[in-house]
Amino acid sequence: MRAPDTFLVGHPRSGSGQLNGYLSRHPDIFMAKKELHFFGTDLGYHDPPRSTENYLSFFKDARGERRVGEASTWYLFSERAAQEIHDFTPSARILILLRNPLDMLHSLHSHFVFRGDEDIADFGEALAAEADRREGRRQPPYTIPAKALHYRRIADYAPQVRRYLEVFGPEQVHVILNDDFRADPRAVFRGACRFLDVDEDFPGFEEVFTPNQRARNSNRTVYSRAVQDFLVHPARQQVLEAVRPTPLPGYRFALRAMRRLNIRYVDRAPMDPELRAALARELTPEIEAIGALLGRDLSHWLAPKRKRTAEPVAQ
Repeated sequence: MRAPDTFLVGHPRSGSGQLNGYLSRHPDIFMAKKELHFFGTDLGYHDPPRSTENYLSFFKDARGERRVGEASTWYLFSERAAQEIHDFTPSARILILLRNPLDMLHSLHSHFVFRGDEDIADFGEALAAEADRREGRRQPPYTIPAKALHYRRIADYAPQVRRYLEVFGPEQVHVILNDDFRADPRAVFRGACRFLDVDEDFPGFEEVFTPNQRARNSNRTVYSRAVQDFLVHPARQQVLEAVRPTPLPGYRFALRAMRRLNIRYVDRAPMDPELRAALARELTPEIEAIGALLGRDLSHWLAPKRKRTAEPVAQ
């Protein structure tokens, strides 16, 4: 059984699903089920946690691929995951994908409302509740990971990226900006291939970029909130994510079918311009810090967004 040597560590709602899909279509890369979250014990993502045996079982189908990997979008936010991954696989290659934090947070909030992790539907009100939530107040019944509603803390990219650079060294860490990924996905994918020491020119290269709605993380809501509340319960989430065995034959399949049939793809309303401007002012130090760390001018992340009626896709 192969152990993973490649990790796409985040962030959520930043294009990781799309990049993971591209990587999984490369003949020399095996990517396991997304969002295993075995590392990052401070996150409390699975309770009880996924066992080592369970984790490694997701790589049993890997054969002669040069790279074996997984993508878990909260590893970057975790304060422990970098060291835990290094202890497990010191030679691991780390892929990090970053999106403009204003857009990422807006998309993440919408995703949490859809999942049932967030019970404040208005983004501005959810941001205003963050101080209370850091003190343990105004928490929804179930939120995974537990600190996921600390929105501004998630947007503080520089210390998160620096952890991986310090633990693994810059030669084992490859940072991708969502801006570049959207502008030229082929060039970004080729760069990732070079970083992973796999062929960037192979038969079927163009087929890698076949559109996939699920991989693109389209904005979603639910047909039935009651069904979603039923599915979001931790006990059923553990079964859905294959952390614990199914109690009845076909139970996991039934839960997955319920989840799939309850999804409704919708356009996301744009963020209020005044709220965006205020959030941009708040996050200016964090954006300047990650720009300095990466040697990139990211001032355009702070610019007002051009008006449009809806934001259909969160890349």
